[in-house]
Amino acid sequence: MVHKKILCCLDFSQYSDRTREVALDYAKSFGASLLVLNVVNTRFFSHPAIMDSSAYGQAFDEAQEAARKKLDDVEKSIGKEIQDVKAFSRTGVPGEEILKLAAEESVDLIVMGAKGRTGFSRMLLGSAAETVVKSAPCDVLTVKA
Repeated sequence: MVHKKILCCLDFSQYSDRTREVALDYAKSFGASLLVLNVVNTRFFSHPAIMDSSAYGQAFDEAQEAARKKLDDVEKSIGKEIQDVKAFSRTGVPGEEILKLAAEESVDLIVMGAKGRTGFSRMLLGSAAETVVKSAPCDVLTVKA
């Protein structure tokens, strides 16, 4: 199968570089356009102690701004290697936002990291990779941490 539109999902963790490299290699190989997505996870900001804090708005705004700057840098870097690249920044639950963008943009392949969380951290943070693999309208390539 030839993939013409690839969605690369980055959380800017220490594993994101590898995910970006794999997505870029696939885009080059297929001559595909590359969409790069970062989702600022609202679950991190949804705890009542945080939401009731006057610092909530500031912390959320700072997280969005930092993510946007990183995303701009990634878009510029990838743009040096392929012509058709577009970056998206969203807020919400990562798995849900990835699926929404994949459907909106009719992507052929989603490339995303899989950290392999288990137990409490998985229950607390959820598993975006699991959500996407189960429900994606296209192929999904997970890059192991």
